[in-house]
Amino acid sequence: MTKISCFAAFGVLACGLLVSPSAFGAPRPETSTYIDGNVSTLKPNTGGTLVFTDDKSMTFRTGLAEVAVPYSSISKAQLGATQEHSHEAPGPLKVLARLHKTETQLLIVEFKNGLGESQTMTLSLAKPAASTVLSTIEEHTAKPAEKTTVASAKTDPKSDSKDAWWGDSFWKTNRNQDTWGAAKPSN
Repeated sequence: MTKISCFAAFGVLACGLLVSPSAFGAPRPETSTYIDGNVSTLKPNTGGTLVFTDDKSMTFRTGLAEVAVPYSSISKAQLGATQEHSHEAPGPLKVLARLHKTETQLLIVEFKNGLGESQTMTLSLAKPAASTVLSTIEEHTAKPAEKTTVASAKTDPKSDSKDAWWGDSFWKTNRNQDTWGAAKPSN
């Protein structure tokens, strides 16, 4: 291998380690905001960090409180609505500020606290982070979380079949031939 290709391979490996520390185990801490829920130690719109301390629990830390959520106590986790935030800027920078928008997504977690009481926590996270956190919860709870968003969930008559595909209601294919209907266009 030439020196240039060795340096290139080393550079790609180093960048991969910097960008994705979760490749070696625990996901990185995620900045989040507690939006709503019934956790008594947290107030709505409290900023904090969601930390994945070990394989048994995740913890939401704020400046004043710390809420541990054991994976074994999570009964439901789902993604909520996506929100778009635009940034304000003074003077001529307003045009550029309109182009730079931040997307966040809600994550709703239902769990039981140490006393066995049902609790709900709605967190706002960066959109890519919300999917990562949901995947982490799925891995540790061994039960798939609901991936449909609360705001855009729709019912599909074929959704109960395990091989359903959203395109079956739009296109005629070999896989949905039995649902085409008996009416044929007349000439």
